[in-house]
Amino acid sequence: MQIQAYQFIKYDKNTSIEHVEKTFDTGAVICFDFEDGIINPFNMDTSALLKKDAREQFIRLYELIYNYNKNIKVGIRLNYHKSIDFEKDLIKIKGKIFDSIFIPKIEQSKDIHSVLDKLKAYKIEYKNLIPIIESKKGIENFEHIIQSNPKLSKIAFGHCDYNLNIGSYPFFHQDSWEYWKWIKKLISKCRKHGIHVINSPYLNIDNEEFFQSMRHYIAAKKKYFFGQITLSTRQSEICKAIKTTEGNFKDCLENKNNISVDEKYAFALVEEFESNNKLKGLTKSNKRLISLQEYIASKKIINDNRNMNDVCFVGGCFPVQHNIVYEDLFHQKLKRKIEARYKNKLNVNIIRYGRFSTLLDKIRAIENSKKIDLIVLHVRPDPYLRIIKIFYKYINDKGRLKWSLNLPYFNLLNPEKYDVLDLSRIFQVNEQRKSLFHKFLISCNYLLGIMIGNKRYALKSYYMTTNKIIEFCDMNSIKYIILGPNRRNNNRLEPSLCKDLDLYFSNRIDKQYYICGFENDNTQKMNQENGIYATQAYHNLIAEKLNEKIIDKKLLSPTSSIFHREFRSNLKLKSY
Repeated sequence: MQIQAYQFIKYDKNTSIEHVEKTFDTGAVICFDFEDGIINPFNMDTSALLKKDAREQFIRLYELIYNYNKNIKVGIRLNYHKSIDFEKDLIKIKGKIFDSIFIPKIEQSKDIHSVLDKLKAYKIEYKNLIPIIESKKGIENFEHIIQSNPKLSKIAFGHCDYNLNIGSYPFFHQDSWEYWKWIKKLISKCRKHGIHVINSPYLNIDNEEFFQSMRHYIAAKKKYFFGQITLSTRQSEICKAIKTTEGNFKDCLENKNNISVDEKYAFALVEEFESNNKLKGLTKSNKRLISLQEYIASKKIINDNRNMNDVCFVGGCFPVQHNIVYEDLFHQKLKRKIEARYKNKLNVNIIRYGRFSTLLDKIRAIENSKKIDLIVLHVRPDPYLRIIKIFYKYINDKGRLKWSLNLPYFNLLNPEKYDVLDLSRIFQVNEQRKSLFHKFLISCNYLLGIMIGNKRYALKSYYMTTNKIIEFCDMNSIKYIILGPNRRNNNRLEPSLCKDLDLYFSNRIDKQYYICGFENDNTQKMNQENGIYATQAYHNLIAEKLNEKIIDKKLLSPTSSIFHREFRSNLKLKSY
């Protein structure tokens, strides 16, 4: 299954028609970059001269291509439509014909109309006008953009600019679930209007196995995707290949639990970028490419002297929920609120747990690596509900589906032996609602477990584990919040079981450190259709509740930790 490649080639005064032909043989659209690729990252004042030279070289190559007598498709990425360089681009390509014109930083429909008017005025012809969506505002206005421009048939996603725009660090690339959540959000709007997505460039050019599996995934979903931006001839050849890979694309993805800012990583990336850069927007190092945007983000991290607070959220799938985009998760909304209030940096750390027995060890491990200012422990319904059931279905260490009895008072407790999160099953959950008969069987499973005392055991075990964490926090001078369970309604019994869990904890935990997480669906839905995953409204609500508790009880100080100040002073970096 082939997909269309859009290869952005390197070009200068030494580039010949033979170089272009080599890329043409892959079937790719030959793309020339006037924007971020043509820039001096260390002296922006000289970038204008680099762009001027790039335009001249393009005109030379365009004439060679035009006279070559082969149907070579030419694409171009122009500069930002509100910049001086955009006007200079138009003057230089006046009267030219293109297969594709990429327009960066499109955020609203009037941006497209402005570009269309300019292209018409300069008599520039094209087959495809491709807006690049690369900001939060662009995604928020995306549906209006495509509704207002019915001639659009393709859009591109610029994930490096998007990471920079929303402040995520380290960046989420195609090897993360977070990236594909963004793509899914774009596709959900595109498919209503017959628009296809051109996938963002993959920078790890040496990892052909992953690129092939991604290409296979895109080709299999041609009703959503049209092509792939490529950065090497080899990537374009893979796009042209008919043979598909045996690998499962989704097995290659990671759920990025470690989203906390690592300043050591930022320092190392800056060093690597600067040591290998050849006055271009991309740096090639160890067969991977580092984008200008990630370099800028790293410099920003290094030069940010605001005080830092480290918060650790301890939970399950809620902080990394697979169908809520990263920037809309509750902890990112909380981060923006706290940083606006205290004028500091909030560093978010995430621990995920599926069983009680290993939870405290996970918290100790992160406390040994950094000074945590606040721990938020989410009392999850999942491990509690699993222990209640008398029959437990699980996947063992060999990946085999097994059934066992849950008899905790007889030391038979497989929910505490096999951690579903450690076994990476969280994204394999069937989101479809179960049949009424299946839900009836689940209810019977709960009822039988309650009858033999499993519920009582689960409540006591959970509370004992929580108490140990509270004691650990007190001993280590860490502030804490206990966030009560959310309401699950995957069957009739679960809401009442979750309510009992909330009451058990709220009656035993100091009220100044407890937040009720149990919310009924009233004016807004708190659960998605399967009754398990939280809605965006619930994420917004929890962000607000945590914000209010932190401010009211003064749980975070605007003063950075001694550990953080000493860490920064010990880092050595050359002067930039």
